[in-house]
Amino acid sequence: MKKITILFLLSFCSIIGQNKGQSELDTIFNTLETTAQGMGGISIYKEGKEVYQKSFGYANIDQKIKGNNMTQYRIGSVTKMYTATIIIQLVEEGKLKMDTPLSTFFPKLPNASKISIKNLLKHQSGLFNITEDEHFTTWMYEPQTRVKMIDRMTKNGVIFEPGTDTSYCNTNYILLAYVAEMATGKSFYNIVQDRLVKPLQLDITRIGTDMPQGKQEAVSYQRVDEDWEMVSQYTDMSAPTGAGAIISTPSEVNVFTNALYTGELISQTSYEHMTDVSSGMGMGLGGAPIMNMQGYGMSGQIDGFKSLAIFFPEKKVSITLVANAYDGSLQEIMMGVLQTYFE
Repeated sequence: MKKITILFLLSFCSIIGQNKGQSELDTIFNTLETTAQGMGGISIYKEGKEVYQKSFGYANIDQKIKGNNMTQYRIGSVTKMYTATIIIQLVEEGKLKMDTPLSTFFPKLPNASKISIKNLLKHQSGLFNITEDEHFTTWMYEPQTRVKMIDRMTKNGVIFEPGTDTSYCNTNYILLAYVAEMATGKSFYNIVQDRLVKPLQLDITRIGTDMPQGKQEAVSYQRVDEDWEMVSQYTDMSAPTGAGAIISTPSEVNVFTNALYTGELISQTSYEHMTDVSSGMGMGLGGAPIMNMQGYGMSGQIDGFKSLAIFFPEKKVSITLVANAYDGSLQEIMMGVLQTYFE
């Protein structure tokens, strides 16, 4: 295993700092595949068109199904960008306001009268992060009702007063999905379909279920000794909802992020509010300078799946990387991709 890792790093490092193109990008992912370091897919969009797509490894090893451009992956917290976009749309339509108090929908939650929709979007509610609940791993695999989830959120209480701090919290985005359902009278599944999937003609993107379904949806793997072992339990998506329930492909995530910064989904003013990361987080995303470019995006991790979606509005470039098997951080691969693509 150590020898394989060294070979991968040597190959990875050898492409940094050179004049690069598609073949050099292929080198990164071919090496991941041939050295059994990871499996997944990547897509790069430039000015609304896909300029690079690569799948590496298997969607399902046991069934000998190779990954391809149609393979679906659980994208975890990248879902938050979609949820934030939906909430912003509802604000623009007058169905919600940024200062609407949480008590309008859930008066029994702690500090509900003080917590606003904006607090939830910006991770400034102060509510306890439900995925840190001591019993989380005992109930995450089972179907959840809104009542059960709200009861847990109420019991877990708060960690700071609303608006006084910023702390990443899945509770916020589960609640935002519930708020969207109550404001529209539709299920979160149908909201995603009506507001994002159909307008953008996303053929594959949807809310996931309890287990990967069919040959197009990848299963995930974890390293056991030197082998990949299939993950046997998967989160029932009624638990994360707006915080992490979407499945998609790298290409379709890029269609979404491209539509976001080109004004197809929300107004320019709303987009500027969404990407204001001065408090530490934007709305459903983070942001930072990368290689002297301002990048925005989100990473996700759920049930052995990892995802990373980054877009650079000034360059009109979106890059999404997903993995259903990888030991390390996708950021290390992404930096190699960025240096390969932009230098």
